[in-house]
Amino acid sequence: MSHLTPLESAVMEAMAWQMGDSVPDLAAQAASSSPGLRRNTGAGLYSQFLVDANRRTANPDATGLFGTVHATVADLPDPIGFQIELRQGRLTALHGQSYGQDTRAIDFSNTPFGEIFTIDERGQSVLYRPARRAPEAVVSRPKAAARPAAPAQPRPQIPIKTPVPKPADHALPVAAAPPSVAEMLAGVSNPAVSRGGKLALVYFGAYVLILLAVLFTRMALHTGWFFALIVAVWALRYIHSPKGRAKMADLADRLDRNGAFEALKPR
Repeated sequence: MSHLTPLESAVMEAMAWQMGDSVPDLAAQAASSSPGLRRNTGAGLYSQFLVDANRRTANPDATGLFGTVHATVADLPDPIGFQIELRQGRLTALHGQSYGQDTRAIDFSNTPFGEIFTIDERGQSVLYRPARRAPEAVVSRPKAAARPAAPAQPRPQIPIKTPVPKPADHALPVAAAPPSVAEMLAGVSNPAVSRGGKLALVYFGAYVLILLAVLFTRMALHTGWFFALIVAVWALRYIHSPKGRAKMADLADRLDRNGAFEALKPR
């Protein structure tokens, strides 16, 4: 994983250790991937992994955010939580959440970090300690026949520590519930700050596209207004349905991760 930053590499090793049972090819995917977009979100980090689209995955049913790996990073008082994003078993991104701590001054490409641990089903921290290779046995050379061999000394018994069992994999939902209409209206005054305001901007863009589609259908295709209005009503009903709202919220989150709302933030 030479193309990863030290923090990404350490986190992905712990993630492969935790997720090895459900995504056995996770380490191989990370090692063969190409680096994509890397971004300090101000409340954590986002690192994109570009994995070959033709690669066969070991668990094509795995889609969502997975993992409970945490790490102490820089001088933050609380650790950062990490999750991998999978789409049909294919690694797409690593998400870091600082739980409200400001990370804008941190350079995640070379920032120092400390202990890495996971959270088990009981909410307990499990320190991640990668297994170390045992030293190879030293072969003793035969001694001269004329010299009597010294009596063998009993070897001291070295206690063997039982490895800590790996906690079960943890899956979290892909995205939080979409903001309500009230949250969207409340965020219109400063749309680039709140999640509801960003979603309101996405909806505004969708309304404009629907209007343009109606005009195009009416003028370019020479259809009646009735047919154009049917298309508009269907589109509006879809984007306001539970499934449509989830897709719009996902689009808003993706645009936010790609920095689409940065220009709208107050300086």
